[in-house]
Amino acid sequence: MQQLRLALRLPADHYDLVTPHQERELIAYTPKQAKNWHVLNREVARDVLSRWVDEPDVYVTPNEFYNWRLIKNAAALNAQYVDIDARGGEDVHRKVEVAMAALEAAGIPEPNCIVYTGRGAHLYWLIERTPAWALPRWQACQRRLVKLCDGDRMSADATRVLRVVGTVNSKADNFRVTAEPIHPVRYNFDWLADQILEKTRAEIRDLRAHRAARQLDITIPTTQGKPYGSIYDRWMLVYRDLHAIVAHRWPGVAIEDGHRDTVLFHMANALSWFTLSQALDNEVEAVARQITPTLSADQARSYCSSVLRRAVGTSEKGREQRYHYKRETLYEQLSPLIPDDLLPNLRAIIPNDLAADRKRERNRKSEQKRRAGAGAVARDEYLARGDERCRQAHALRRRGLTLREIAEALTVSIGSVSGYLKKPQPDDECSKSLCLV
Repeated sequence: MQQLRLALRLPADHYDLVTPHQERELIAYTPKQAKNWHVLNREVARDVLSRWVDEPDVYVTPNEFYNWRLIKNAAALNAQYVDIDARGGEDVHRKVEVAMAALEAAGIPEPNCIVYTGRGAHLYWLIERTPAWALPRWQACQRRLVKLCDGDRMSADATRVLRVVGTVNSKADNFRVTAEPIHPVRYNFDWLADQILEKTRAEIRDLRAHRAARQLDITIPTTQGKPYGSIYDRWMLVYRDLHAIVAHRWPGVAIEDGHRDTVLFHMANALSWFTLSQALDNEVEAVARQITPTLSADQARSYCSSVLRRAVGTSEKGREQRYHYKRETLYEQLSPLIPDDLLPNLRAIIPNDLAADRKRERNRKSEQKRRAGAGAVARDEYLARGDERCRQAHALRRRGLTLREIAEALTVSIGSVSGYLKKPQPDDECSKSLCLV
């Protein structure tokens, strides 16, 4: 784990803390300046932020993007964070204390720092730069952290902009944004996620069984499969497959009218599974501009209205309402758009026979790995070893060694040596590995 710099007074310190290994763009928001939005690449980001000391209302994304702050443009994740509001005269320090106590009770590691914004606080768990494909698991962590800390649900969004240390909050009597360092080591994301995410029922069952097994001095197998986030990962794969279909079938041009609504609907539904419901409107509108530019924003939202409504309902009522299409249904609806040469590149929108073939291949590789771990060797290697020992046995016998002496030289049984000598000698040149005797 990487040791952090904890001098947190200026915007440049904020940058050094959150995004020291920036590769793609950060997005800054300055509503009090003539130019509101700024796309900051790694050559200019720290320098630009350093100029905004004591500037009013400066925000920046902790995460990185390809040119703009949309989920589909996400490039890397640099932090988990929670926004704790204290706008109604509440004591922000008391709210932070309650949140920290809840985290401790849940066994979740402490945040690296707390940023006090004047009307609330931001808790930051800084992580080693993590590729955007980890977004589903990252968002699962965000949801749990926000719930435990009683934070703003909107802060679970990966595209969030947050206030910068060393700037001022004009809505809180020009309060200067300050930071309190707590934990000096940047976390590995996979390790941190394992601490944040609640264990599945299967894992709990395994833990109980292993606890009982230790008392009885026996060994039991562990439940196989993903312990977290599989549903979100699956819909991320669906979303990527849809983009692959569009790019292959309509490269650089708008989708044909006959397929436009179907593709847009399924993209919106896939997004609803790993995008914060409050941000889904903007994501759908951005996708529509890309793949169906002839549609207005209102038309795009109208075609996807049921997806948007179900996502909001799921968020507000806590009961799952989103469309959950089976793989077979997705393939049935989209197969007319999938040419044969694209099918091998898809991961989630595939027919039953291809899914079965891939499952068999996974099982085969898994079995090979299990056998290798148990000391087994491949059949070809096993036969080759037998042929080599047969050659060695014949060569040693010609030198006048007894069966027992050959067995000792080859570290096999006398019966095995007898078997080797009953076989015809392999056609290959006699082994030269006779230094065994």
